[in-house]
Amino acid sequence: MERRMTFESAKSLSPSLEDYLQAIFWTVAAKGTARAKDIARQLEVKASSVTGALQALAQKQYVHYQPYEAVTLTAEGFDEATRVVQRHSIVREFFAGVLRLNDAAAEEKACRMEHCLGADVTDRLAALTEFVRTRPEVGEELSRLLAEQCRVADTPGRVQGKSVTVADLRPGQKAAIVAVRSEGALARRLVDMGLGRGALVEVEGIAPAGDPIRIRIRGYRLALRRSEAAAISVVGR
Repeated sequence: MERRMTFESAKSLSPSLEDYLQAIFWTVAAKGTARAKDIARQLEVKASSVTGALQALAQKQYVHYQPYEAVTLTAEGFDEATRVVQRHSIVREFFAGVLRLNDAAAEEKACRMEHCLGADVTDRLAALTEFVRTRPEVGEELSRLLAEQCRVADTPGRVQGKSVTVADLRPGQKAAIVAVRSEGALARRLVDMGLGRGALVEVEGIAPAGDPIRIRIRGYRLALRRSEAAAISVVGR
């Protein structure tokens, strides 16, 4: 029991390190690699701060890091980064889609609150947000009541950042691939096309009948059948 508690303590991440892990995740998704200067620019911090954070993440075996070389996520680091990104997305979507805060406010408040929420809370937030999203009349009534009770203007928010599949994305939406949920020939075909974990994908268009779906990934364009797109799990940005 004592060993387990020590291990969990060693693996736990501070809010700051979670932010670094999230920054690495999105930088790698967009560029294929991450360097200290990219992370410093994204988080608006000094290079010395990035070095210390990368060393701490490397000690926890979440990243591969050597000075002056590109930073990559370990398999364990990718899984942990995915959890952090999904939690942030759920909280941000709740603020934007349920409380109807504007995008900037939703992002700011999600950054503040995400680190102190457990899975039990985020699961409930996700369920409530999905309920409101699929029942517009509920969302409208909730917005009206909030405006009355809180006496604030109802500012429509944008529902985004949900962990879904490529088939669920709308034109213009971007997301990072977290898993290819298929086997055999289809799985090999998708991976051969560059649709692997961590890649950033953008939906450019959808045919009138909903099939195929045109995407952009790593600088080139692809057309996917809807069934193929539905096999690719992503987390939105």
